[in-house]
Amino acid sequence: MNNEIELLLKKNNFPMIWDSEPVFCFTSDIDWASEDVMTEYFNIINDYNIKPTLYLTHHSDSIKDNYIKNKIERGIHPNFMKDSSHGNNFEEVAENCMKFAPETVGFRSHRAFDVTDITHLLKNKYNLKYVSNQITILQQFIRPILHESGLINFPVFFEDGTHLYNKLNLNFKAYKDLFLTPGIKIISFHPMNFVFNSPTMPYMRQIKDSLSREEYNNISSLTIERLKNKNQGIGNTVIDIIEFAKSNKLPILTMKEMFNLINDNK
Repeated sequence: MNNEIELLLKKNNFPMIWDSEPVFCFTSDIDWASEDVMTEYFNIINDYNIKPTLYLTHHSDSIKDNYIKNKIERGIHPNFMKDSSHGNNFEEVAENCMKFAPETVGFRSHRAFDVTDITHLLKNKYNLKYVSNQITILQQFIRPILHESGLINFPVFFEDGTHLYNKLNLNFKAYKDLFLTPGIKIISFHPMNFVFNSPTMPYMRQIKDSLSREEYNNISSLTIERLKNKNQGIGNTVIDIIEFAKSNKLPILTMKEMFNLINDNK
């Protein structure tokens, strides 16, 4: 008998705060954003006094600085797909990415790439505790799922790329009732979309396609100012969601804090 899984199964089925009210968690997949992009990201986010969970793809001085100041929580964002800059196989990718956040207990894969080989590797070799690869479209009543690997799976409620891809209303108030339903409300947004305030998927795709990998990794503040969308965009949507959660005094937790709530059950 696997006593660890038996215990986690019991703990995860206890009644929790998200069964009766919305619990927000703000996360960002870094996706090789430049230092100037991350500086602009923190210039905006830090004013709201939330502690986002950032899934790292590379070393960043600004991310390290904010981690040291306890303003963020870190996870890893490994690219397990073909031609990945993280490595040539699952083991190499995992090994390289763990260096970005050796303290992490969770991950979200680039492009949500997920197979059992990956989840078992990250749990058994690196002792990770959770995965957050499942992306929903404003799914109500989300609660943690005990994944077959023994990881806790935290599905995402709102993801900026998904919202843009499906051409949903950028005024989040159109879906306000869904944001008020009980359940985990993981809000996932990318620094590039956030800082450039993308209004559509093609808008960001055009920016990316116009740059080489090196240019993309070194986007400057001047480029941000030149190409940033000044009208309604997904960055505005995310800010409105943050302000909504804060003004209504709704619970806001980090990913690790949510896992610890489960794990602390007796």
